[in-house]
Amino acid sequence: MRQIFRWALCALLLLPFLPAEAGNPFRDHRYDGFSVLPVRSDHIVMMGNSITNMHEWWEALGNHRIVNRGVSGAVSDEMVATLDPILAGRPAKAFIMIGTNDIGSGMTREHVAKNLQTILERFAKESPSTRVFVQSVLPSYNGRRAGVLAGLNEAIRTVCRRAGVTYIDRYDVLGDGEGHFREGWSFDDLHPKAIGYRAWCRTLIPYLDEGYATKHKVAYGDDLPDIDGGQHNSWGARLGSLAMLPIGPDDTVLIGDEMIHSGEWHELFDSPKVKNRGTGWGYPGTDISFIETEIPQFFHAHPSSVCPREIILYAGAQEVENLMEPAVFEQRYRHLVALLHEQAPTARIRILSILRNENANKDKQFTQIYNKVLREIAKKDKGVDYVDIYTPLCEPGLMTGNYVSGRGYLKIAELLK
Repeated sequence: MRQIFRWALCALLLLPFLPAEAGNPFRDHRYDGFSVLPVRSDHIVMMGNSITNMHEWWEALGNHRIVNRGVSGAVSDEMVATLDPILAGRPAKAFIMIGTNDIGSGMTREHVAKNLQTILERFAKESPSTRVFVQSVLPSYNGRRAGVLAGLNEAIRTVCRRAGVTYIDRYDVLGDGEGHFREGWSFDDLHPKAIGYRAWCRTLIPYLDEGYATKHKVAYGDDLPDIDGGQHNSWGARLGSLAMLPIGPDDTVLIGDEMIHSGEWHELFDSPKVKNRGTGWGYPGTDISFIETEIPQFFHAHPSSVCPREIILYAGAQEVENLMEPAVFEQRYRHLVALLHEQAPTARIRILSILRNENANKDKQFTQIYNKVLREIAKKDKGVDYVDIYTPLCEPGLMTGNYVSGRGYLKIAELLK
């Protein structure tokens, strides 16, 4: 834990060189989270958009050195603008996926190819020891699919060939030959389900480390049920992929909404025993009802999963936004805690206070009252601890609006260590 804060101090020194980007609150918060997590020379960096962002690559591939720098909604301009911190770390390998959102927002394949060429040139000049691999875009729906995406992939392949960089086809691995995902491999014909990520990860293994394929297997089980939590979209796809990752007896499992999802917790704690089970895009992410559908899957879907050492729970921001009556909130949250006790009976449960809401009235009338409820729940349950993150994160610079900043994530990790 001390080591990650030394790295964080180095990262803060790089902050002046982190370019401002798109002005989207979620993406700003995601990029800012990276600013306190310096890339190291032994890291393997996954770069891309939501398809990269939503997957726990290091868990699925059994390699703690893999770090996720995917950002939901990202376009190639942003990838160029936020490249400096990655190059500064001179990582061992980088896997790049670029272009899907460009095409979806009306950019041309030439625009993507130009940005990719810039990225590859900068790697060659500023981090020549990094082995770079470029992955094709995946199948997609409507205007992003078929001939348009095939043309984009050909342009990407051409840039890679000229730069002498390895191009890896993912389009045919996950696609049906008609511009769509294979049947049953995606809910929304854009984001892979667990079965798609499993096939993808199996093809990645030979590129990771010499001899890696003979020592490791993809963590997903061979028989994947259709797990979606009633959400046939990217949330359901993430739930399925998370449920098929094993939990061990010494693990700390973080469960919750977007705030948990966007934290790169295994980096913040520098530990492969810390597992992220957050779900949702953008503030506030999932509600208590959705989290309840996830819990049995997290602890029982994978055949080797067992009860973890501890569970860290963050929930309630969606209920604040929905102006749920405090009495109803208390009932829902008590049921959630009871479900955790039932599904993971020996785990210590640490419930986090809900963070400040930028709307002063919502904060006073709901957030602060909810937090009093949470404190009382913990006081009456010997298996539960209450952790106040509301008060420490009121310090300037630790939140931007309703989003946690990079420094805010460091503070939460410090409180939990």
